[in-house]
Amino acid sequence: MSRALFTGITGLRAHQQQLDVVSNNLANMNTIAFKSQTTKFADLVYHQQKGGSGSTANTGGVNPQEIGTGVQIGSISRKFTQGTLQSTGEILDFAIQGDGFFTLAGQSDENIYTRAGSFTIDGEGRLVDPSTGFLVQRFGELGEPASEGDIAFQVAGESSIRVPLGDAIPGESTTRMSLAGNLPSTALPPTREILTSFEPFQTDTGAADGTTSLNDLAFNQRDYGAGDLIEINGTNPDGSPFSGTLDAETATLDDLIAEINSLMTGAVAELQPNGTVTITSDESGDAFSSLLLRDAAGNSGATAFSSNSLVVTTEGSSGDAFELSTEVFDSRGESHRVTYDIRKETANTWSVQANVNASSGVMVDDSVLNLTFNEDGTYALAGENGVGDANIEIQFDSLTASQVIELDFSGIKHLATEYSLSQDQDGFPPGSLVSVSVNSSGELTGLATNGKTLPLAQLAIASFSNQSALDPLGGNFFQQSLSSGNASIGTGLGGGRGQVVGGQLESSNVDIAQEFTQLIVAQRGFSANARTVTVAEEILEELTNLIR
Repeated sequence: MSRALFTGITGLRAHQQQLDVVSNNLANMNTIAFKSQTTKFADLVYHQQKGGSGSTANTGGVNPQEIGTGVQIGSISRKFTQGTLQSTGEILDFAIQGDGFFTLAGQSDENIYTRAGSFTIDGEGRLVDPSTGFLVQRFGELGEPASEGDIAFQVAGESSIRVPLGDAIPGESTTRMSLAGNLPSTALPPTREILTSFEPFQTDTGAADGTTSLNDLAFNQRDYGAGDLIEINGTNPDGSPFSGTLDAETATLDDLIAEINSLMTGAVAELQPNGTVTITSDESGDAFSSLLLRDAAGNSGATAFSSNSLVVTTEGSSGDAFELSTEVFDSRGESHRVTYDIRKETANTWSVQANVNASSGVMVDDSVLNLTFNEDGTYALAGENGVGDANIEIQFDSLTASQVIELDFSGIKHLATEYSLSQDQDGFPPGSLVSVSVNSSGELTGLATNGKTLPLAQLAIASFSNQSALDPLGGNFFQQSLSSGNASIGTGLGGGRGQVVGGQLESSNVDIAQEFTQLIVAQRGFSANARTVTVAEEILEELTNLIR
């Protein structure tokens, strides 16, 4: 009977341990990233009562007779199934969707690992576990300076992660600006004002030429004699007046044209092959040209000049233009406003004139010439044969060196639609680091007040060939064991590691319904084994009573 008694005791002990595991699971049902455990029973050794034998030609085989000695806990394994992710809104809360562990530096030289990614920043700006102060580890060189002068958040050779919230982020000067959009192909280029005689100057036989005498003109009323003068009055394109006279007795049309050109500035008078007289301004844009020819008082001859006055046949125009205003930054990150006058020059070419506020500095190179487009409206080039380039240069006040900004026009079209231009430039003002985000691979990115995002560091994510064999340390930490295999450190989404999620924490994977069921199973098993002990004790008692 003692054997049954001790066998029952093993059952009590095993089910008590099962109950311990279940109670631990339930106690940690709200522990961040807790992984529940399960128990598996295994039987103990057997006492052989009778050996078995093989079969012969005359008899069959005999099975052995064995009596077991009880039960034991065969294994207590941990389930690394995914827990539910819950949003916290905290910028330094991270979770892993899939396999993997955050890596931290423990008190010894060995790393420790956790799925509970609720971190904070210590007094030195390092990312740590808030309950232990263990330093979160990084992977790779992200955040270290790639070259001299780069912003450096991490210290080369140190595996801890610095998150220097509040640190100043220096600005960068604008060196390149890209323009995109459309310049209307329907925009008009600049024109020069043209005055044209109402009718051609003619003789009785046809159109007059330069050698034609004024007396031979068809609308000459009386031939000119000695002392007769033609009075020439008018205004130049800039509005200033001019006046003079021409000896009319022997004058030809060439003489008249030459005298007009000698008196008038900013425009050119010409006699066209058909006898028409034109006056063309030297420059495009608004003009105020005029010309009046008349006979001087007392002339013996006369010509009806009033019947063939010069009228404006082409209005002067500076061409259609559009203005773009942009913000650029100098080497200190100070903001300056630059405006661009973008003007149509010919059917497929434009020019760009840049201006900076006088309070900011002066333009050293302010123009881009020959901004040219192909017939299909695509961008061709800016500057041609050494005439112009695609750069502007500014000398900002209080800075020794001037600043060159390369303009990229390749994103502009030249189509028959409305004007629309936008710009993107590489400079930015100073700011300070105010927030942190993480992507799915575990790359930490800092957000500064100037709107810039800067790479901070790469979280080191560990994976194991046998993660169930990790040694639990408490505090949501694990350490590598002999059977877990060595840690494989890398990034999220690589090497079988899961993705990192920011602003969330992983919940416990404890299944309450399952655990309550295991409670019932453990209770029933304990009760049944307790009954075994009770019955064995009663039989022993009956046995001792035989001698009474």
